[in-house]
Amino acid sequence: MSDCFRRTAATLFLVTLALVSTACEQGRDVGHAYVFAGVNVVRPGLGTIDVDQAVIVRGDKIVRVGPVDEVKIPAGATVIGSQHAYLMPGLAEMHAHVPLQSQGEQYLKDMLQLWIANGVTTIRGMFAQPYHLELRSLIAGNEVLGPRLYTAGPSLNGSSVKTVEQALAKVNEQAAAGYDFVKMHPGLTLENYDAIAETAAAIDIPFVGHVSQDVGLWHALEAGQASIEHLDEYMPALVREDVEVPRLRPGPSAVALAALVDESRIALAAQATAEAGVWNSPTETASENFILPGDPEELGSRPEMAYMPARTVRGWVTAKRGMMKAPGYDPELARQFVAYRRQLIKALQDAGAGLLLGSDAPQILNVPGFSIHRELGLLIDSGLTPAQALSAGTVNAAEFLEQQDVFGSVTEGLAADLVLLEANPLDDISNAQAIIGVMLRGQWFSRTELDEALESIRLRYAR
Repeated sequence: MSDCFRRTAATLFLVTLALVSTACEQGRDVGHAYVFAGVNVVRPGLGTIDVDQAVIVRGDKIVRVGPVDEVKIPAGATVIGSQHAYLMPGLAEMHAHVPLQSQGEQYLKDMLQLWIANGVTTIRGMFAQPYHLELRSLIAGNEVLGPRLYTAGPSLNGSSVKTVEQALAKVNEQAAAGYDFVKMHPGLTLENYDAIAETAAAIDIPFVGHVSQDVGLWHALEAGQASIEHLDEYMPALVREDVEVPRLRPGPSAVALAALVDESRIALAAQATAEAGVWNSPTETASENFILPGDPEELGSRPEMAYMPARTVRGWVTAKRGMMKAPGYDPELARQFVAYRRQLIKALQDAGAGLLLGSDAPQILNVPGFSIHRELGLLIDSGLTPAQALSAGTVNAAEFLEQQDVFGSVTEGLAADLVLLEANPLDDISNAQAIIGVMLRGQWFSRTELDEALESIRLRYAR
């Protein structure tokens, strides 16, 4: 297939998607005011609640926040919600896999809708194709219905980058194309990694992603990798100093490292991460889904699997079954491996190292949106407070992306990306799932509308 044909196909795909999605925009009055009256505003970064507030939205912005008895409700405004509900900023999925063009227009629309239905209003795409750049623009212009999109470029790995010259060229190409990040994958040599890091720093494009074995954690911290995904290469860094670290492939074989860990090194690694200013998106649910022993069929029967194509779920179940049958897989070491990961997450939080909420969906038994709430629960299980867990997907995400003036809190002048809840998520993180409705850039989706969208997706993939 020629490059010209690929570009034409991508454009037709996105134009078609835009024409379908703009139906929700037709007739929208961007000057109309919406009011959340008598709500309790959730401040994850402060761990506090502003009670009995009025929040006014006009267009796609929050224009007023204040005590309900001090805020004048505009004439003709639409009042949303009920008294005593809780209003929090929309969540960010900071390790998303936006569907590829080859997966089809309908699948893309469904995955974007799943994120929205679960209160996810921002996503960081971590495995990109060129058409994701146009998709980003269409979403920003409300021509495609989806969470705000930031995207890394196509993967830089041991296969795509074999020389320093290739490293330099690909980083410059991705920056010129307009990607938000350069994405690292495994297999990079130390020399090629350093070429990527130095070039990215020189032209001011962050590099994020995996840490190759030849690079290792300590060098990645020194090089200033903006974010590390999946806690890559942390476990080898925790191995006792008197032991030579074995080279084990990520996955089932890596659990053997749990037998070699020196727990005192957890705090050391966390402090070094904080001092380096490197962020982490642990994607703990992806790790635990895959590594922990469990019944693959039971995992494949979780309620949210009804919103995924049957072939996708079967593939996940098969991969899980194969992992548990892999030579050398030890269930007890797997449990210990996960326990160390959880200790590390808590240590990173305590050290002041930035944590980002991400689940790696849709991958590894993770359904978009639903998996973010599972990730929040695992952050709590790791020892974080609900406020700290929610911060990873709100104020932390905005800070990492340098978008504090765009989204991340219920603040005047910021985007109207909001989630209305029945109960206080700072009391119990599961309350973040008790969604009354979602506002995405000023568009309100009631519980009824969200349920109708979910039911449509469920019927499409019924089996």
